[in-house]
Amino acid sequence: MTKRLFISLIIFLSVSSSLHSQYGSLELNTGGFSFVPIFTSNKPHYVLRAGTNDKRRFSLNLINLIMMDGLHPANYSLIVRYKLIDKKFQLKAGLQLPGYRLFENEDLRSRDVGEVRASYPINATTKLLFLYLHAEGKNFEMNNNFYSFYFEKKLNKWTATAQAYLLFTSLEPEPAYGVAQKVTYKFKDKININIFLNKSLVDEVFNRTLGVEFFF
Repeated sequence: MTKRLFISLIIFLSVSSSLHSQYGSLELNTGGFSFVPIFTSNKPHYVLRAGTNDKRRFSLNLINLIMMDGLHPANYSLIVRYKLIDKKFQLKAGLQLPGYRLFENEDLRSRDVGEVRASYPINATTKLLFLYLHAEGKNFEMNNNFYSFYFEKKLNKWTATAQAYLLFTSLEPEPAYGVAQKVTYKFKDKININIFLNKSLVDEVFNRTLGVEFFF
C-alpha cells in the first residue's frame, strides 16, 4: 500500500507542478468525510485535500483521511476529472486511481469509482448540483450506485448546502436514502468552520461533525 500511495503522490505532484494554480487544505474534524453521508465516520480525523486548478478541462484531486488516534491512515482517493461541458451549465466526469480504505484491523480494501458531476447557477449566490457515483470493490464484493442532489446558498461569510441522496448497495438488502446539511462559515481568509449533519430516513443513523479547515 505504501508503495502505491507514494507512486500516486508523485504523479499528483508532478502533474500539479505543471499547472500554475493549485489548492490545498487541512481540516481537523470530529468525524470523517465521505461523499456518501451515511459512510461518514464518528471518529476524529485529519482530512487533507489538494488539487489542481478546476477551471481547466483536466483536474486532479486528492483526499486523504487520517485518524487522529494513532495517526492511522483511513481513506485515500486520487481523482482525475474532465470537464465535458464548460458553460453556465457544467458537466464533469471523474475516476479514482483507485480508492483505498484501511480499517483499524489493517484490512485493506480497494475500489474503482467513477463519478458524474453537474452544476447550474440560478444566480450569483444560489446553485443547484448533482453527483452520481458508481463504485465496485477490487478485492472485496461491493457494487454501489449513489445519487445526490444539492441546493447551495451563499450569504456573506456563510455557505449552506442542503443535500438529498439515494444509495443502492450490494452491502445492504435495501436501498438507503436520507438528507444532509453542511454549513460553512469563513472565519478568516484561510480558515473555515464546517458543520455537517446527516439523517438517514431508513434507520437510526444520525451523523454530526464539526471541523476547522486551514487553507494553504
